[in-house]
Amino acid sequence: MPIRNVLFLLADQHRSDCIGAYGNKVVSTSNIDALAARGTRFTHAFTPAAICTPARACIQTGLSPRKHGLILNWEFNKFRGGLLNLPPETRGFSQDLSAAGWQCAHVGKWHIGDTNRPADYGYEGEYYPGYGFPDTHAHYQAYLRGLGVSGFNVTDKCESPSAESVLYYARQEGPPEASVPHYLAHQTVEKIEKYSATGKPFFISCNFWGPHAPFRIPAPYFDMYDPKSIDPWPNWDSDLSEKPYVIRRQGERFQTGWFTADVLRDLLAKHYGYVTLIDEQIGRIIAALRAAGQLENTMIIYAADHGSADGAFRMWDKGFGMYDNQWRIPLIAAHDSFRRGVNDDFVGLLDLAPTFLQAAGCAIRPELEGASLLPALQGTGSVPPRDAIIAEAFGHQIPYWQRMVRTKDAKYIYNPVDRDEFYDLREDPWEMRNLVDHVPADRVEPFKARLRKHIDSTGDQIRSMAKGVL
Repeated sequence: MPIRNVLFLLADQHRSDCIGAYGNKVVSTSNIDALAARGTRFTHAFTPAAICTPARACIQTGLSPRKHGLILNWEFNKFRGGLLNLPPETRGFSQDLSAAGWQCAHVGKWHIGDTNRPADYGYEGEYYPGYGFPDTHAHYQAYLRGLGVSGFNVTDKCESPSAESVLYYARQEGPPEASVPHYLAHQTVEKIEKYSATGKPFFISCNFWGPHAPFRIPAPYFDMYDPKSIDPWPNWDSDLSEKPYVIRRQGERFQTGWFTADVLRDLLAKHYGYVTLIDEQIGRIIAALRAAGQLENTMIIYAADHGSADGAFRMWDKGFGMYDNQWRIPLIAAHDSFRRGVNDDFVGLLDLAPTFLQAAGCAIRPELEGASLLPALQGTGSVPPRDAIIAEAFGHQIPYWQRMVRTKDAKYIYNPVDRDEFYDLREDPWEMRNLVDHVPADRVEPFKARLRKHIDSTGDQIRSMAKGVL
């Protein structure tokens, strides 16, 4: 069956190990698991940026943050560097699809630039400015009124004891239909029905605001999981003394020293409820494809813009360090023409734009940095050989430049203003022991040499900091 349509499901801040198909034994993700069973589950998928705006701009443009210019979440770019918006000449893959006659819809979170809008890139759909959570957005408010619900209201809040009063979770009043994931699924189903009636190919992107914290979810998801059934991550309380000092300061900023195993169990229980809520909406969307007679024609991709701390290293949110819990992402591709099973090659979000373009029969522009996954998915070729992932980080709540070289066996992190990091991922997959001062220099040197070559070949501005040091 040929690919005539594409459904792209993008989660916001979803760790791959919070999915059943990726080995989680507690959280229920039956619909995402079913997608994995129908196609290919990538085990070594990585984001090119572990924060929202840069990662989402990478998906749309097929360019790395250093090239498209949005190196931080746009609301921080105003103060800490990078561009506020994508340059006008920067083209999104959706513009190529639209020019080729595809119907394109963007549903949900956008968060790309200060004034960039989905309509600028050939999409139909509501625009949610800024981070965009729609609790006060007129379109969502009208949707709630149609359900007889008087606004987005929450109770049972859990907040940190810090002066910032970080909100971790809350119970949303009203039925499940009032939830934001249900609202987004409703719009996505409408687009499937509308586009299917035309007979023209379509690309629909459904972008959830979850399971990003705070976890504001209704019953029954709020109480779905017993905290006692959940174990915190093995690295939740690991020793940080050999990590860069800035990592420890980040924990101080969030006042996460109050985290205990029981606190994290409680937070993760709400997190898992959010994941299951999203999973069930994915089931509704897939059912709509089936009802419209489009399921067999449609390539479905499930991914996340980045991972999350969720208590790892007593941290919250993301943007500190270059650890797998934030940089490794779920990536699942399903279609009847795809190989079924697991793919262990290194892939990432930069590969999505070329994949979408090839699926639509469009040319892959030479400036795109990734490669199409279709040959590997359909068994006509393979993923371009990559024996490592090299990534660039610029910070989040605080500006902090880092660079990473990660192979299947080990990871090296260059920290210009503090000690570097080196992890043996075979022996220490949770990245708890920094070995940079405990292994022979010749074990780390190949990673440094590879990073030096990358810096020189790309013109990475970190070169001035690294000269004579790296």
